[in-house]
Amino acid sequence: MVKLEEVSLDHVEEEYTDSDSSSVYSSDDEDDVDNIESILDRVWALQDVIPAKTRKAISDKCSTVYGWGKSSANFLGNSAWVLTTSALLLVLPLMIEHEHEQGLVEYERMQQQSNQMLAQPNGQKKQASGIVPPGF
Repeated sequence: MVKLEEVSLDHVEEEYTDSDSSSVYSSDDEDDVDNIESILDRVWALQDVIPAKTRKAISDKCSTVYGWGKSSANFLGNSAWVLTTSALLLVLPLMIEHEHEQGLVEYERMQQQSNQMLAQPNGQKKQASGIVPPGF
């Protein structure tokens, strides 16, 4: 059971009317640091306040939420793995082949242009469209 103790206001005022008011912590406070309750101690003390049935219900709900979150994270991770590996195995070779095909089409177009230039007589050379430097 929790005991409540009333502290008089005079006792509290005496502690704070010390001449060393510039320091937040005095040497007495440094000794009391070991005696200060931690957050974990305060949470642990709540088991006296909250009934066992309520604590069990809260624990079950938290476990359920944690389980759903863990399952969802695993599913999302596995899905991301499947999608990325599928993309690498199926789409990447297709993209490489498409680039290769574009290179071949460009090569054939350049080949046709060079054949056309070679087939024309010297006097009838067609001027290239666009900017032509002087003297050509």
